[in-house]
Amino acid sequence: MTTYLEPIVLDEASKAQRKVLAQLDGIPLSRMYQASFRAAVRLHLFFTGFTHELFGEFTDKARSLILKKGGRDQVLDSTAGFEVQSELLKLWGYTFSKWSDTFYKVRVEAASIPFGVLAVSHERLVIPAVSGLDTAEERRLLDQRVLQESVQDGVFSPQLSILLTAASEHLYGDSLNLSARVWKIDRESRDGIRDVLLRGITNGDSAWNIAQELEQFLGANADCPRWTSTRLYGRTKTQIAQGDTAGLQASPCDGRGVSYNALRLARTEIQKAHALATDRIMAAQPWVEKEQVHLSAAHPETDICDEIVSGGEGGKGIYPVGTQENPFHPNCLCYKTAVLMDEKQFTSQLNGWLKGEQDWAEMDAYASLINGGNTSSTPAASLSAGLLPNAINLAVWLFGKNLEKWI
Repeated sequence: MTTYLEPIVLDEASKAQRKVLAQLDGIPLSRMYQASFRAAVRLHLFFTGFTHELFGEFTDKARSLILKKGGRDQVLDSTAGFEVQSELLKLWGYTFSKWSDTFYKVRVEAASIPFGVLAVSHERLVIPAVSGLDTAEERRLLDQRVLQESVQDGVFSPQLSILLTAASEHLYGDSLNLSARVWKIDRESRDGIRDVLLRGITNGDSAWNIAQELEQFLGANADCPRWTSTRLYGRTKTQIAQGDTAGLQASPCDGRGVSYNALRLARTEIQKAHALATDRIMAAQPWVEKEQVHLSAAHPETDICDEIVSGGEGGKGIYPVGTQENPFHPNCLCYKTAVLMDEKQFTSQLNGWLKGEQDWAEMDAYASLINGGNTSSTPAASLSAGLLPNAINLAVWLFGKNLEKWI
């Protein structure tokens, strides 16, 4: 994960972070939750390409090993088969360890992205009212700050930890929590590798056919990393922030076998972390009145998602905040946006609360969150902290380059 700089230290890393944060200025506040979803789509794309590339590398090494052990006759006897199995399982252990380590880091990124929505909203709606500065001037002051905080290390660290734990313990139809599901993928992959080798040796198949069977079982697509790279890095800022959200639609990354199963698990868990964080953020923001559920552009067929999106207030998928918990099924990429309070109404109500002229329980809770639970500060002081550094994950996954280095 990203490590932030010590005070007073300014270098290229912090300049790059400022630059990517500044790009959030081009996104209207009313579209910030859509931006959060698009950032999550890029995260899915990144991890999809990573998975196919990593499993593809394992496939290539496995093929070379099988063909080498097949010798001149290109037939694996029991001795050669045992040697291949031992080496392949050792190599798979390294491969899957790298995959799972990256997956858990990606989950943190997914949960961190929605906190950026709160940070940007705070800077644009709350800071001007508290400090008397206009929004543009407040953001210009960011150039004079050092990025010392992150979602992981800053004001939202406890909330992030709690929701990731909650997401990991969520049980789906298989009655397994996250760690058990990851272990199950690893175990089934190991068993499958053994079965392919044993069946090929028993049937007297050639080393080449056994390698082909193993490739089918692993299911990595060599075209996927190139395709995801184009979608991640080959688009303009405007296309990323305002363009289509098809994400994984009509891609060469659907995969099969181990690749499909691993990505099905990962997409569900990444989406769960992002959705749970989105719910927490919406519930924490006094200016969010309701939530609206939207179908992913990659939605393949009619299911419970269509019922939810066509239900609610006015048949538009609008519900009270927190009443619809997504993902609604495994592999679900549907998402939520916020129905916001009128900005003038919010400013008027906030000013009344700041002056002590009216009670606002939701703003009391919000101020406590921002102020780390400290209730001794004045209303204005409790809201005066700048939170924009906590938007770095949102900005990076919307606009960032060299994402593998960020991870």
